[in-house]
Amino acid sequence: MKSWVAGEIPGPAMPTAKEVKDERSAAIKAACAEAITGGFDADVLGRGSLHYPLTEIQQRDLQSQYAAIQAGATSALWHDSSRVTHEVYTAAQFTALFKAGYAYIISCKIRSDWLEQLAHDLADAGKLTEAAAVDWATVLPESYQTQCNAQIAEMLGGGNA
Repeated sequence: MKSWVAGEIPGPAMPTAKEVKDERSAAIKAACAEAITGGFDADVLGRGSLHYPLTEIQQRDLQSQYAAIQAGATSALWHDSSRVTHEVYTAAQFTALFKAGYAYIISCKIRSDWLEQLAHDLADAGKLTEAAAVDWATVLPESYQTQCNAQIAEMLGGGNA
């Protein structure tokens, strides 16, 4: 136990690398989930870019509607954030919407993984202040971004999606 010198005020204990990694992982995962549910923009109707939020229910519904299109449905009902009611999307329009949404989700998830990896690598190198600063807005170093991009392309079919 440390004995304190008169007049010295003990400060908070410095976090451990594990604590920083755990905290950053949780924060980055939460930011990723928020980014996904916040949605994406796409122009699949030819009316300009529209915003499509992706709550958990909307993610499931998007998959269900896409499965129906793959099974032969010629249209699907969907809507962007500017509308309350659904409208008819052709099979081609909905397929484009699904692919854009899927690409967005995959991009967010893989970016999240690489941000976590960056925070973990920094913490493991003893750079706790830098590790603790990694968040959703952090620009990945070029080597990480290159690997991130390659994994996104691989998940999306190597460009054949």
